[in-house]
Amino acid sequence: MGFTGIRLSFGHPMSAPRLDEDADLILGSGSPRRLELCQRLGWTVQVVVADVPEEAHDDESPTDYAERLAAEKATDVAEQLRDAAPTPRWILSADTIVELEDRILEKPADADEAARMLSEMSGRQHSVLTSYCLFDRENSSHVVQTVYTGVQFRELSDELIERYVATGEPMDKSGSYGIQDFGSLLVDELHGSYFNVMGLPVSHLAETLETMDLRSLHPLLRRHEQQYA
Repeated sequence: MGFTGIRLSFGHPMSAPRLDEDADLILGSGSPRRLELCQRLGWTVQVVVADVPEEAHDDESPTDYAERLAAEKATDVAEQLRDAAPTPRWILSADTIVELEDRILEKPADADEAARMLSEMSGRQHSVLTSYCLFDRENSSHVVQTVYTGVQFRELSDELIERYVATGEPMDKSGSYGIQDFGSLLVDELHGSYFNVMGLPVSHLAETLETMDLRSLHPLLRRHEQQYA
């Protein structure tokens, strides 16, 4: 299990960077949580961060917004690597959104906004949706899937919200919390995939790989093929 990471300056005038042709796929995301999940599955990945504005269009639904961003991120990474080596062939990108009563809760601008979001979600259920995109650099085709998880927060005291915001954990996360760390203390119930809330619904992704017959990428099926190759 390994990790090869690169960071590209946006709009870089130089030629495309050299890719690690032994990597399994390109991760079009700077999320450390998605990287961690990919590593847990045994993938060697190369990180290339997309330069895509995360702004919803007027009258765009949360699902349409997440699916558009996932596809645009993969397309942007493919464009960055247009003159690079043809392998790794596949790009995986994703976008995770928190939705409360049809409203998109973005990453907070500051601590006060984070506290307001958490107060709004206190004692209520919200939805977390992650759209992921698998992009084929060979023919520029792609598939996008969206997974939904219902999250029920317990009643949060002002002191608990204040202490959680003070950790700094909410500041880079949609909806102002991350379920894998201190944010787990805010959650009462989950309805759906835990990993979807982390940012990558791995079992659903595996199902997509099975549907596409991408055995060479499947974390379990490829082990059998490598064993008997």
